[in-house]
Formats: sequence, structure tokens, C-alpha cells
Amino acid sequence: MSRIILASKSPRRLELLSMTGLSFEVITSHVDEDKVEESVMRKYRDGAIRADMYQIAEEVACAQASAKASAVLESVGDSDEETIVIGSDTVVVTDEEILGKPCDEEDARRMLTVLSGRTHRVYTGVAILSKGGKSVSQSRVFSSFADVKFHVLDDLQKELIERYIATGSPMDKAGAYGIQDEGALLIDSISGDYYAVVGLPVAQVNRELRKILG
Repeated sequence: MSRIILASKSPRRLELLSMTGLSFEVITSHVDEDKVEESVMRKYRDGAIRADMYQIAEEVACAQASAKASAVLESVGDSDEETIVIGSDTVVVTDEEILGKPCDEEDARRMLTVLSGRTHRVYTGVAILSKGGKSVSQSRVFSSFADVKFHVLDDLQKELIERYIATGSPMDKAGAYGIQDEGALLIDSISGDYYAVVGLPVAQVNRELRKILG
């Protein structure tokens, strides 16, 4: 029997992974996300390596997911039992910048205003790492994304932004919104993997887990 661990305290990811029907436990990783992002950004800062913001954002999401999964896998130690750890990270990106979690209400307001009237992209990176048991240690890292268009910044959108900020919900979410809560009222349309925006591309995760489990 394999031990499956979700390296995330996100209730959204827990709910989505539960859809697979697999038994798992949650162990929160304690990774310095700013440090991981900085290590990725440093490679592109001098312009020697060329990439657009979307490519960089995808790499950041996958690097964060890998760091979280690796930290938890190391923390559980060695065992004769196969241990599988799932790490995940979601990144919101525009043409100009990566939008992380807002630092305060004003930052959340800025992000939601910037996103209004335009299309942005949401990447979720996933790392599935395994060790122990009879199988060879494996590493599967991938990403999924969706393009999300916000309504224009009219009076209603401004009112909805203020109401949403007042709930406190934007403060723990990349890009300052969640598609699964009142943030949905800000959205005009979506193209791509809805569950990547929620925080875990569960269909792809399920298929990768089944490959490992045989």
C-alpha cells in the first residue's frame, strides 16, 4: 500500500484531490516561496536568457511545486513503504508581471483593478515525487493553465471589487481572487483548465498517480 501525501494546506486542493477516490494525508511544506521565485527570476534578469512572462511564470509555478514536494518528501524520511508526495503552486501572470498573494488590501485592489478589462493567464504547476517501496523513485513535474478574462472596470466592477476585498478572501490567493468564490463575479470568460485556476489540475494529477500506482 502506497502512502500518498498532499504537500498543501489549501482546502481547495484537498477537496479536488479527494475527487480521485484515493486515500491521502496532508503535510504542509514550509518553503520560502519568495526565495524560490527569486532563484528563477535571477536567471532572466540580465537578459542573457530570453523568455516572456508567461514562460517565466510557468517555470516559477513548477519550481514552487517541486520545492514543496521535495521538502515534504525529505521530512518523512526513508521507509519500505512507497511514499508519493504531491506539491502544487498557482501563479497568475499578465504580460508585464507575476501577481502573487497581495500583501494588504490596497495591493489586492491594485491587482484586481489591473486585471479588469483584460485577459491574463493562470498556471498551476504540479510535482509528484515518489520514493521507497519496490518501485524506482520517480519525479513527474508538469503544469496546466487557463486564460481568464475579467469584466471591464465599470462602476459595477469597482463595487464588486470593494465588496470582495471586504470579505478578506483575496488575501491568501495568487492574483487576489479565487474563481470558486465571490471572485467569480469579476470574471467574464475562461478558456482552458478551470481546475488549474482553482489550484489543482485534478484530472491530470489523477492520471499521473494511477501510472505510479500501477
